Amino acid sequence: MKQFTKQIKKGLLELVILKLLNDEDLYGYSLIQKVKEKSNNSLDIKDGTLYPILYRLEDSNMIESYWEQIDTTRSKPRKYYKITDNGKTGLNDMLDEYLEISKGINLILNSEVNNNDL
Repeated sequence: MKQFTKQIKKGLLELVILKLLNDEDLYGYSLIQKVKEKSNNSLDIKDGTLYPILYRLEDSNMIESYWEQIDTTRSKPRKYYKITDNGKTGLNDMLDEYLEISKGINLILNSEVNNNDL
């Protein structure tokens, strides 16, 4: 069952990351925290999962990164990620596809539940 959950999460993380970056620019750790917060702790992304997705999104020009040092007492600047126009278009396409697929899955699952109730 864990493998099933893992595959579902893995397939949706690009969508989730793009959605969060559409709201605001974030650095890696803040993305991890935001995913946890917005999902009521039901999604927990590890560094080893997040960064390959960020690199893939950056390579496909859906996001871009920049360095910024907010706190002058910090020794290192943080690498922030922001969604590009290409990423916004991709996000809208992904959302449309996700909603269409989830609608179909819900129809199937709900009909199965209703048929089992008979």
